[in-house]
Amino acid sequence: MGIFDFFKKKNNNQENVSTPVQEMEMPEEKVVEEVTEEVVEILPEVPSQTIQEPKINGEYEKIRIYNDYIVYSIALQLRGEYTPISAFQKENGEVEGFAYMVTEDAYALAPQQAIGQMEEKFENELQEGKIKSYMILYHSQFDDNGNHSPATKEEEFKAISLSYHFEGADKEKTGLPYIFENQNVTYKGFAAFSHEENNEIMNHQLVDGKDYFPNTEGIAAPETTNEAGIIIRKSNIHNLVNTWSGIFGHENFQTKDYGQYLTTVLMQSTVADPAGEDKSKTEFEDVRFKTIVTDELSTIIPEVKTNYTLDFETRSIREWENALNLQAIVAGPARDTFGVWFFATDYAENRNIYITQPHLKVNISGIVFILDVHTNTDLPDGTKMSEDFTTYAPSQDLPNYACFDFIAQVVDFKETELLEDGTVKGYILKLKLITNEENEDFFTIDAFVNKENMRFETPTKGMKVTGALQLQGKIAE
Repeated sequence: MGIFDFFKKKNNNQENVSTPVQEMEMPEEKVVEEVTEEVVEILPEVPSQTIQEPKINGEYEKIRIYNDYIVYSIALQLRGEYTPISAFQKENGEVEGFAYMVTEDAYALAPQQAIGQMEEKFENELQEGKIKSYMILYHSQFDDNGNHSPATKEEEFKAISLSYHFEGADKEKTGLPYIFENQNVTYKGFAAFSHEENNEIMNHQLVDGKDYFPNTEGIAAPETTNEAGIIIRKSNIHNLVNTWSGIFGHENFQTKDYGQYLTTVLMQSTVADPAGEDKSKTEFEDVRFKTIVTDELSTIIPEVKTNYTLDFETRSIREWENALNLQAIVAGPARDTFGVWFFATDYAENRNIYITQPHLKVNISGIVFILDVHTNTDLPDGTKMSEDFTTYAPSQDLPNYACFDFIAQVVDFKETELLEDGTVKGYILKLKLITNEENEDFFTIDAFVNKENMRFETPTKGMKVTGALQLQGKIAE
């Protein structure tokens, strides 16, 4: 079923109401002659004054030209998308949509910013006479209470707000409230519109395959090059969900309340504990849970301990705006040869060093998301590879997260446990990602893997494995 099929079911009641209109057409002359007496008898019972036009709602008549986009916004929500959209009426009366287009998966406009930019754009065009009206549709806190503030938190999503301005009229706002019930959305209708008017909106049909947004504007991530020659790019949608899933195990992270555990750890870390009991919750043999607490940001980062060090040159940094630029992916060449991207676990305290000093010595480790046995040494094109072949390549599934797909050799391994009760079990693997005959440790890192994320039981020295991991690093002491 296409995404528009939901809206193609017609309302039979509306069809029945429209039928009598056809019966009021004037009959042919000969029919009038034959039933003259009947007509005379019937007409007094149905006097002309009883046939009234339905009461016209002025606001509904104005905004009905945007029914396509009201329904489109509903369709987006039903498939889990909550981005603001807009449409405008051209001078010739045609209505077209406008939307901001994400050009990369690392940066998107915040709802408030998108709404503000749309309004500024359309107000200018309205004043210049380029358009006759516009409408911006976004999710808000509106609950028939006049509050059309954009929704930014889960509990704030209450309605689809319509902000519109027609030539020669004042700006107006109205809203379509909804409620969530058992993972379903129920729309309560526009309070100012009649039942029939609400039905006309909700039963409005979209045309499958039509381009409703011929007007778009690309969103590019802000980027600058600083005095040290380092490119600073911004992102605002990244988080550590996949990282923690690698630590706790994909299935366990979905079913167990580790979020509550991490919240408790974070709260305890903000209070001095003379007995050092809180340290037992953050410091383990091979992994530490590093807390970052500022006036505006509090978070925890898992850090795999390692002594492995690389000479590294910073070429670019992807700063996470949504983490107040205190988290980042750092990229550049290592050993003057191969490229490395890593999540900097110490970026909050060493940001100034990262952005001003390109040449660094860094400790590199990793968190494995998926681990399997590698048995096929042939490349997809049929090329035969040697038995000691190893490689890594940027992940296509998780770009901009310092994630890599790899084929590696297990040089060594040991079992390890996390949490005070040791319930999170895994291995520290020494993974050879690049084979170099002259240097066994040319690129051989320590990486943590949760046993739950392994597709085999027990590793052995020398075995070939494949999977996906996230590289992390920090400036070596």
